[in-house]
Amino acid sequence: MPQPEWEALECAVRDLTNRVAYLEQRIGLSAPAAPTASVPEIPANHPLAQMPAILPIAGRALLGLAGAYLLRALTESGTLPARAGIAAGIAYALLWLVWAARRPASERLRTALDSLTAILVLCPLLWEATLRFHAIDPWMAAAVLLLFAVFGMAISWRKSLLIVSTFATLAALGTAAALLLATHNVLPFTFLFLAVAAAIEASACLEHWLSERWVGATAADLAVLLATWLVTNARGLPEGYAAIPHPWLLTAQVVLLTIYLCSTIFRTLFRGFSFTVFETAQCAVAFAVSLSGGLQMAPVMAVVMLVCGAACYVVSFVLLERQGASSRNFFTYSTFGILLALAGSRILLSSGTAAWVWFALAIACIWAGGSFGRLTLEVHGGIYLLLALVVSGAVQEAANLLLGSASWPGERQVALWTGLAANTVAYALVMHYGREGRLSWNMRAFRIAVAASFVWLASGTAAGILTEAYHQVLGAGASHAYCATLRTGVLAGLSLLLAWAGSRRNRWELSHLMYPAMFLGGYRLVAQDLQQGHTGALFLSLLLYGAVLTALPAASQPRPR
Repeated sequence: MPQPEWEALECAVRDLTNRVAYLEQRIGLSAPAAPTASVPEIPANHPLAQMPAILPIAGRALLGLAGAYLLRALTESGTLPARAGIAAGIAYALLWLVWAARRPASERLRTALDSLTAILVLCPLLWEATLRFHAIDPWMAAAVLLLFAVFGMAISWRKSLLIVSTFATLAALGTAAALLLATHNVLPFTFLFLAVAAAIEASACLEHWLSERWVGATAADLAVLLATWLVTNARGLPEGYAAIPHPWLLTAQVVLLTIYLCSTIFRTLFRGFSFTVFETAQCAVAFAVSLSGGLQMAPVMAVVMLVCGAACYVVSFVLLERQGASSRNFFTYSTFGILLALAGSRILLSSGTAAWVWFALAIACIWAGGSFGRLTLEVHGGIYLLLALVVSGAVQEAANLLLGSASWPGERQVALWTGLAANTVAYALVMHYGREGRLSWNMRAFRIAVAASFVWLASGTAAGILTEAYHQVLGAGASHAYCATLRTGVLAGLSLLLAWAGSRRNRWELSHLMYPAMFLGGYRLVAQDLQQGHTGALFLSLLLYGAVLTALPAASQPRPR
């Protein structure tokens, strides 16, 4: 059987294929491309895609750790003296921090791993040098950690490399906290925390490392608070802890307060920034921590508070007044002023003396606020006044005489008369400077509050005088049921007087107090008079209260013009 001519057939097929391709090209057709197997591309953010870049970086970090272990081996073998080996290790860690800061800002991963390598070199080195080999003392360890933190901030300043600065700061604070707990030596690391916080605040004044402020502040607050508790707790300093002299503790408290006061003052007054939530809260915490030092340190801190309170008032009403009373800085400084003045005077003085001082401040603030048109000062005067009335006991004494069954003279008669006199002067000043045309809602509320305290003290004093006169005339053995009637009559008559003064004398703030007075009268009638069990006294109480209720609508009508 003959074999086919394969070569001729193959040439014929190739020739036919070429002719068909030529014809398709002439008429504009193209043959479909043969399907090819496509390999899926790996996304750029996939770990497999980043692996070639990560591996050299990780290898570099391991080489850095290998160098640290080499230095350790040389030191342990005696080839290098202990102090020389420690110094070489510290320099080696700082060198890695320099390499991290030299990276471009875009290479965040390399920067982070180089910074982490520096931390892994330094922190175990200091731990073993302090606790195992005892080659350096806690003060030296704290100094090295401070150098590391400040060095990290400095070398990352130009490029604003937050990664380097944050890693260095966190490493210094964390290692210091661990060494503090391990060595039971509080002072070196407390002052380290304060120094790091001061460095961060100095940077914040120049608008650097703002996000690190809360880290340094928290560490400094907790360290000073721990030192204070160790010294002032009832059981004394625990066994094994290094001594903490009182002058050193007081220094730490003052330094904590000074750091954040200076930083806040510089940023808000000299740089023109507004108070932040951090600054407001941290200043309050710093004052609170400083006050936790016990009775031995309270007088010193009280004087500091009074000085700072006076400075806040000067800043508010002399320097910041031109920014407007609605500015955040003005409000914050003035609020700190009154809080510091109240806290400092209350710590330094007894309750009675503090009340006298607050009465004087109340009158002075209301007068100055009214004279110079400073509503904030007037409100502060009202706050001083109300707190003085509470601390002196005048409010409680008036309540006992008016709503209770206390006899005259009461235990706080001097406080009651002093409070009534100061409140009368304050109310007169408010009425004198309270021009109707410039009253806002907060001024109206302030005026009502001062009027209410004046009415409360005056009615309590009137009730005490009437009940005392009743017993003076009829004797000490006269029925106390009629004293309850007299007190109810004072409240009923007070309501009528308030309605008349409010409508006929244009004292609108007194009109607002008419119904609260009637409510108190009704409360007294039910809670006290009905419990006396004396028919005649109850008859008079009901008669007085009912008559006043009947006459009240007519008394509250405005005077016809």
